[in-house]
This record gives sequence, C-alpha cells and structure tokens, in this order.
Amino acid sequence: MYKDTAKWLLTFTPITAVITLALTLGPRLNAIVGIGLDGWVRRFPVATAAIVLTLAATVAVVALCRYVLLAEATPWTELRKSPTWWSRAFSDHAVGMPLFPASTDFEAAEIRATTDEATSAQQSALAATTLRIQALSETLNAKARFLRFSWGYGICMLLIVTGLSVAAFSVPATPEAVTKPTKVAILLPDGAERRFTETTGCATLDGTTAVAVGGLWDHPAIRLIGPGCPAGQWTPPDDLGMVITPA
Repeated sequence: MYKDTAKWLLTFTPITAVITLALTLGPRLNAIVGIGLDGWVRRFPVATAAIVLTLAATVAVVALCRYVLLAEATPWTELRKSPTWWSRAFSDHAVGMPLFPASTDFEAAEIRATTDEATSAQQSALAATTLRIQALSETLNAKARFLRFSWGYGICMLLIVTGLSVAAFSVPATPEAVTKPTKVAILLPDGAERRFTETTGCATLDGTTAVAVGGLWDHPAIRLIGPGCPAGQWTPPDDLGMVITPA
C-alpha cells in the first residue's frame, strides 16, 4: 500500500511539474534564446529563482519517493532480538495463524523442526509464517518511511505550486527579444525630458537617435547617438516613464 502510493506519486508529480514548467517557458523560449540565459537571469531574477525552486522541489519529491520504495525487511536476526516486535507480530498482526497464534508456538515448532519432530503441516506453516514475518517487517518499515515522506512531500508540493505560479506571473506572457539593431522612438511624459538628459548625458532628446540593440522590447538595451550621449549601451530606468516603440 505505502510503496504503491509512493510509486503513484513518483509517476504523477514530477511529470506534471515538468510539463507545467515546459508550458510556462515554451512561449518565452524565443525571448530566452534572443537575450541569452545570462541576460534572462539578470532581467527576471525572481522568475529564475522560482524555476530553480520548482526543479529542486521536484528532485526532492523523486528522492523522497525513492526513500519509501527502497524500504526492506529488517534482518531476521534483528527481528528476533526485539521481543516486543516479535511478540506483537503474532498477537497483533496474526502472522502465525492458524497453527501459531503466539510467538512461543512458532518457536516451539522451530525447535521440533531442527530435530525432525515437526509434522509436514508444521514445516509448511513455519515457511509460510517466516515469509509473512518478513513481509510484515517490510510493510512496517515502508509505513514508517511513508509517514516521514508525507511531511516532506507536502512541503515540496507547496514549493512546486508556489514556484510555478511565480514563474508564470513574474514575466510577460510572450516577451519579444530584440533580434537585430532597430531604430526606435522614445516617448516621454511631460516634464521628463530634463530627467532624460540628466540620466543619459545627451544634450537633447530631439537631437538624439536611439537604436535598440538587445534585451526585450518591453525593456530594451539602447544605443544613444547624439551630442553628449554615452558610448555604450543604455537601459532606461523604470521610473523614467519612457515608452519605446520601433521608429
């Protein structure tokens, strides 16, 4: 039961998480390729962290399920050294029924089997009971692991759902990358031209030619050409209120 549940979760959860993540990143793949992985990480650090968190939680789910699936029976000698476990296996779990209702009955039959005094029915019952004891030990060990697993699984699922949600809503639905240098028009709200010149060093906005050379269209890297303009690329700050469109 416990291993079957872990196996089902191992089949369902990682595949669902990976497919959802692929559907989330699919529409944005061209943008990622366009600006490069490094550019994407710098542009969307929160979304990147959410993706990494989702993948890490998915790997953790796989490890937790594997932990349950690898549960085995405790070695026979260790089972015999635990009087409480050994007695309860017969009294609570009825592993010896019908011939061995108590652990002492099983032990007495074992002694008779070593001296060839046990009947064929007792010998068959001894073999069957031994298998049931080992199966019970494996089941109880899997149960103990599953109880620990359930807490970790719940936390991982919360992290996966949170990571997928943040990744989906922290970036534009279909961001477009600037794939080639494109002349653009810079539109500013009233009174913002002075801030533009102070920020960029350009003498005037009207005397400046702007060319988008990289990044995404919602926040491109711009090469400004004109009196006083910087030599390198310039990325407009968000608080400037600029609207950039292809000229």
